[in-house]
Amino acid sequence: MLAKVWAMVMASVAPPALQLPLPDHFQPTGRPLPLGLLRREYIILIEIALSALSLLLCGLQAEPRYIILVPVLSAIWIIGSLTSKAYKAEVQQRREAFNRAKMDYDHLFSQIQQLGGLEGFIAKRTMLEKMKDEMLGLPEEEKRALAALHDTARERQKQKFLEGFFIDVASIPGVGPARKAALRSFGIETAADVTRRGVKQVKGFGDHLTQAVIDWKASCERRFVFRPNEAVTPADRQAVMAKMTAKRHRLESTLTVGATELQRFRLHAPARTMPLMEPLRQAAEKLAQAQADLSRC
Repeated sequence: MLAKVWAMVMASVAPPALQLPLPDHFQPTGRPLPLGLLRREYIILIEIALSALSLLLCGLQAEPRYIILVPVLSAIWIIGSLTSKAYKAEVQQRREAFNRAKMDYDHLFSQIQQLGGLEGFIAKRTMLEKMKDEMLGLPEEEKRALAALHDTARERQKQKFLEGFFIDVASIPGVGPARKAALRSFGIETAADVTRRGVKQVKGFGDHLTQAVIDWKASCERRFVFRPNEAVTPADRQAVMAKMTAKRHRLESTLTVGATELQRFRLHAPARTMPLMEPLRQAAEKLAQAQADLSRC
């Protein structure tokens, strides 16, 4: 069964490389900066030129020479600050537009590759290979599960033993019918259900009453005697084997369906990817425009 299915997987032919629209396929003209808004390097050059001019005038000015610097340098600082702020806002807006466009394009590109490209084909085949390895490992997994029955035998026996002690018929100091009903409403019905944390969550059970219930459980545990000859029963073994059989059937079914889908992957790729081609072309064009706009800053 497994050999036949895996032969189908290995015989599956990968799809050819997809010819997808890329941002490089478009050559848009970037939007110029708004009127009156200069690039950062031009702002710096103007500030330098104005500063140099003010120093020159200062040199020609009669005493006191430094007075002319105050209004000129203040004007330079104000103009530069306002222009720089507007420029940064424009750059930020264009960068955000570029990031959004890139995210949209990358999402569509990846989606198409998964639906009909080599990337999707390889991902599906890798998943099927993991299932095959899991099936081949089932015998060892079953052995480990059966061995674990011996390791957990004592705890399982004790748990089953404690399930026979019902709180309703127990004599616990301070815990009458009303409080027993409260415990029962929280799913605490037998000694096996008792934990300190669980009991303390029940309304009306403080440290004193909680300890009383814990002490009752401890008294039940002291009566437990481990029986090694009953460590692993036929029912325990049967439960493990039934679980492994169910897992094997599930893997076989999934692997068979997956192998059939992989064989048809190449054939169905065009139909799966076609509806996304135009949105991808638009996304590529939008990304190219956003990139061109950002390059004008």
